[in-house]
Amino acid sequence: MAYAAARFVESSLRALDGDADVYECSFVQSDLTDLPFFASRVKIGRKGVEALIPTDLQGLSEYEQKALEALKPELKASIEKGVAFAQKQTVAA
Repeated sequence: MAYAAARFVESSLRALDGDADVYECSFVQSDLTDLPFFASRVKIGRKGVEALIPTDLQGLSEYEQKALEALKPELKASIEKGVAFAQKQTVAA
């Protein structure tokens, strides 16, 4: 996780510096599955996420599809916990 965080920060800094070709994977609001958030490839720019890169899950093998379905309850619970946490936070002026 530390490597992923370091890579994302480095990519974000490149984007802030004007690099127009910065792509990373991120857990974002998505309609890719029936879950409200899912990991997707995004293009990052000076103002944050500029675009979601469409991904097709139709190419998953039967094994991968079963694994995804098995993970959905845990992902849903984690999403609900994260949303509840974010809603409790106050915004500092």
